[in-house]
Amino acid sequence: MRWLLLFLIFTKSISVPGQPTEGRIHLRSGASIPLFEYASADLNKGCFTTTGLSTTLALSSNLYKRWGVTVQGGLQLHPVDVGWLGYEKVRTDPFLLDVTIRSEPYRILHFVGGPVYSFVPFPKLHLGASLLGGALYASTPYQLHKPKYFMTGPDFYEITTSSDYSFAYGAGLSLAYAITDCYHLAIESDLLRSKAGFQFISGTGLRTDWRQITMLNISLSLVLKVPY
Repeated sequence: MRWLLLFLIFTKSISVPGQPTEGRIHLRSGASIPLFEYASADLNKGCFTTTGLSTTLALSSNLYKRWGVTVQGGLQLHPVDVGWLGYEKVRTDPFLLDVTIRSEPYRILHFVGGPVYSFVPFPKLHLGASLLGGALYASTPYQLHKPKYFMTGPDFYEITTSSDYSFAYGAGLSLAYAITDCYHLAIESDLLRSKAGFQFISGTGLRTDWRQITMLNISLSLVLKVPY
């Protein structure tokens, strides 16, 4: 609630005097689709991620005519394709016969905001586009590996989690239909990209694995209008 009040006060203070100001609360839930390097099956650059869940709370407000501003915070969970990950490990290790992997999902938290341009092409139909920038927190999954080697080897080993904060940028689109004057139903999507560095302790010391994180969040949204 404090976040909402601060946002409303801020947008009211920078809006054009004499123009009606209207805030909106976006309650979003949907799918998060990993893209490019983040979803690739590459042991050196990829993360073997698959489509997961996304939940987001966004606030937006008009400032001048068709222009406005938005901020949002959300959580994304991306499961790991352990079957494909195990296949690649066996394929690239001549001493590994088989491996069973249990893995948690990748966890992503984002907080971004930026300008919004919106218009009404038809009655009750609202279109909007935004540019986004901000922060992203990414956490790698805890994994348990149970390998079978050609000769001798450990019965199991663990890969612990690692996390990093990084700059994120992207863009968003929104298509909303006005059910009433108080709330809309919308389909909203955001494309976010960031580069995170995950640190691990290995036999040779501390290493940093750099990963490009790109995801497309597609959500069904309930938009509540808050005149102020």
